[in-house]
Amino acid sequence: MLTKSLRLLAFALALGSPLAAQSVHYTLRIDDPVQRVAVVTARFPTAGKDELLLFLPTWSPGFYRVESYARNVLELRAASADGVALAVEQPTEQRWRIGTRGAAEVVATYSLRCEQRSVTGNQIAPSFAVLCGPPTFIAEVGALARPHDVRVELPEGWREVATALRAHPDGAPRHYRAADYDVLVDAPLVLGAIETSAFEVDGARHEWAVFGSPGEFDHALLVKHLQPIATEICHSFGVVPFERYVFLAGFRGANGGLEHLDSTLVSLHPRQTADDAGLLSFLAHEYAHAFNVKRLRPVELGPFDYESPPRTANLWISEGLTTWIGDLAVVRSGAIGVDAWLAMVSHHIGALQSSPGRAKQTLAEASLGVWTTSTSGVGGDPEATISYYVKGPVVGFALEARLRTATEGAHGLDELLRRAYARYSGERGFTTEQFEALADEIAGADQSAFFERAIRSTAELDYSEALQWLGLRFASTSGDARARERWKLEIDPEATAAQAEHLRRLLLPTPKPSSKR
Repeated sequence: MLTKSLRLLAFALALGSPLAAQSVHYTLRIDDPVQRVAVVTARFPTAGKDELLLFLPTWSPGFYRVESYARNVLELRAASADGVALAVEQPTEQRWRIGTRGAAEVVATYSLRCEQRSVTGNQIAPSFAVLCGPPTFIAEVGALARPHDVRVELPEGWREVATALRAHPDGAPRHYRAADYDVLVDAPLVLGAIETSAFEVDGARHEWAVFGSPGEFDHALLVKHLQPIATEICHSFGVVPFERYVFLAGFRGANGGLEHLDSTLVSLHPRQTADDAGLLSFLAHEYAHAFNVKRLRPVELGPFDYESPPRTANLWISEGLTTWIGDLAVVRSGAIGVDAWLAMVSHHIGALQSSPGRAKQTLAEASLGVWTTSTSGVGGDPEATISYYVKGPVVGFALEARLRTATEGAHGLDELLRRAYARYSGERGFTTEQFEALADEIAGADQSAFFERAIRSTAELDYSEALQWLGLRFASTSGDARARERWKLEIDPEATAAQAEHLRRLLLPTPKPSSKR
């Protein structure tokens, strides 16, 4: 994973040097949407090699589950540029070996079954198509760093393409260039009937690109909320890391979302309302991922090995803290009030405290075992596992208050993540020790006991410090109240003026930084 400056340098060099001639070129087409099949033609320069070894990923970054996309490849044929057929072998499920017979270029043509509505799969519907990178683009093993170009050919009557990919320098419509394969597969494409609304955050264009069947969903109201939420997240990290960001919003009878470098693909339901706190939290979470995990990441999550899933103990940071960040952004933006935000935090705590698995699996173990004990962090055995989506934001709540208590309100998690972003974003990544050392640095004291208890043990979290600092309490309930209801937060009626000020300051919008990039 490269820093933004290095990627831009590589991109600029590719535009005006012989390297551009060595680009991989893809053409995507859908002949008949009814058939739900996409055809891909990929042109690979051989550089004098006797054979090319091609592969298709087995997983999508951000979704921690092996999915083996090669199962949706219906046929793969190869030829030289002048049409001479070349032999194709398939030594493994996701790899193909092609003898070049001295050809300067190999043209691989393959068909893809596109019948999935998930945010990691491909779908072709009567009025739109979703083509995600990992299940779409076959690449050459060991040759991912060069530019990869994509041309899209639309079915008759289709007009639009929405994607975060950069336009190709030739300026041709629906022609794109990615600086490398990582960038290519980190930018889904949506084709067909798309309605786009735009807004800006500190000069960066943001697009809300809608497809599917949204019904009467109020997109104008949603965008009205999204703009200050996105602004808050950018300000909290102290940077706007892109010139353009795209929300690919599909109303297609499914739920879910997946983060990408400069975009997110989300599946929504038309019955949701544009001012629903849960929806805004979900969108804030996906947007915050552009900072936390796509740029600031555990060292194990990059550069990607698309055939071998990585393991890290720090998905509680990449996912759990992203939820905490997103929820704070929603209330700081003014989209919801304090009571609604307290309800969000209460929901997280209640979910944790009603999960028996919290006493069986540590947060670090939940992250390390994600590939085998859950479906990308959800759906695990509640008796034996805990999700980092559940416990992670609650640790965020506790760590936020701990840092603010230690610094007398001067710094919290915002400062920790800003420092982490400045030191470890891009190609560097952070280790467990480096991230936790930042907490020591900010607090001015060793925080290892906190992390050992919260992350690497099954001991119950201690909420007393957070309640004390913020002037909160758990509402009194009857003895037969449901477990989650016993963890409902409310403002303590006996809170001091100082405690009330602590809560107020936590929920204030973050000022615009002096430099946005």
